[in-house]
Amino acid sequence: MSSVAVGMEARPSNAATPRELTQNPLKKIWMPLPCKNGLPDKRICQRMVCMTNCPTLIVTVGLPARGKTYISKKLTRYLNWIGVPTKEFNVGQYRRECLKIYKSFEFFRPDNEEGLKIRQQCASAALNDVRQYLADGGQVAVFDATNTTRERRETITAFAEQNGFKVFFVESVCEDPEVIAENIVQVKLGSPDYTNCNTEEAMEDFKKRIKCYENSYETLDEVLDRHLSYIKIMDVGRRYLVNQVQDHIQSRIVYYLMNIHITPRSIYLCRHGESDLNVKGCIGGDSGLSPRGKEFAKYLHQFIQSQEISDLKVWTSQMKRTIQTAEAVSVPYEQWKALNEIDAGVCEEMMYEEIQQHYPLEFAMRDQDKYRYRYPKGESYEDLVQRLEPVIMELERQEHVLVICHQAVMRCLLAYFLDKTAEELPYLKCPLHTVLKLTPVAYGKTGLPLLPSPVGIYIYTYMHTYIH
Repeated sequence: MSSVAVGMEARPSNAATPRELTQNPLKKIWMPLPCKNGLPDKRICQRMVCMTNCPTLIVTVGLPARGKTYISKKLTRYLNWIGVPTKEFNVGQYRRECLKIYKSFEFFRPDNEEGLKIRQQCASAALNDVRQYLADGGQVAVFDATNTTRERRETITAFAEQNGFKVFFVESVCEDPEVIAENIVQVKLGSPDYTNCNTEEAMEDFKKRIKCYENSYETLDEVLDRHLSYIKIMDVGRRYLVNQVQDHIQSRIVYYLMNIHITPRSIYLCRHGESDLNVKGCIGGDSGLSPRGKEFAKYLHQFIQSQEISDLKVWTSQMKRTIQTAEAVSVPYEQWKALNEIDAGVCEEMMYEEIQQHYPLEFAMRDQDKYRYRYPKGESYEDLVQRLEPVIMELERQEHVLVICHQAVMRCLLAYFLDKTAEELPYLKCPLHTVLKLTPVAYGKTGLPLLPSPVGIYIYTYMHTYIH
């Protein structure tokens, strides 16, 4: 009678031998050693970590002036910020490039065969570009168009199935005439289609353009479209209908879209006042404010008072220097651990000269890829973005907020709002004793000059948008 120990069965002769591991010096993650010939092992995936198990095609649905492009641009910006390569494909832009000059709503009439043919060609060109982008390594494509008929949506679904893409529809339904009129005034009248029109002519033409779609509009239906994955956003977020969410990325899209709003507001970002470790030129740590930093906190109080902001919320990290700064502002504040400065690990409270002397390889690695470089036993900017995602979600839900934080944290938040790449993020200028005011506007993204305010601090105002 023989016995075999559980888990100790003989290894098949063709089984791969476990490989030795080495730690990647940049990101501090464990990887198998390269083959003896120096070439990468074929079993090691050479591309970036994929957050989707197959490419996803997001398709907007809705009449003109319902905020579809606003949603598309915000979604694209958010997904890129969290590390999911995403690109928007606006069919209206393809049409403008094809026609060059827009004449009138007549182009969109359902009985205009030439106009219909051009619009179909533009949609096909956009889908071909979607296919190419996702084949080249993109993970999410946003197909921004009206897509108001079930026939058009079935065509897009068939296209996705043929290419192995998942489809998620985002429909924006709005019946509030005030919201629609405001959207036309704020957005459409500034579009390239109406560059040489006066306001009344443009308003009248655009309302007629909407009428061209209304008779054939088939909204996503709970019964007829029950097999589709979608979110229906009603009256800019008063109600939602969510159906057949398939995976992690779709659930994140739903969560994000249920948190954004269009209420006018301003977000104020600033670093804490100068700290004792700032004076010494050391990074990290948890020191208090220097005399100059305390002076800034007083000026910040005066500035906030001068803004006369109703219902202002103030957020800080859990570090002493941000809390001391908030105390001087003399308004209630909320502490967020997620807003703590990037963890520099073994390099905490060291000067950069000391890091270069004691950890020359680490110093060189940081210069090589500042966004992905992870301090030994610490964090990278990439880690910090993941940590800050709940902060962004809550900022999107709020109205007026002052965030008193740290340099690396402020760079990550600013990169989200200004749509900066991972390569740009670690180099964004966020000096001490400076307030950045971010205010959404309908068109353009403008940075006003950095100027001293009457209370002795610097104010930099960004007007930013995601609607085109």
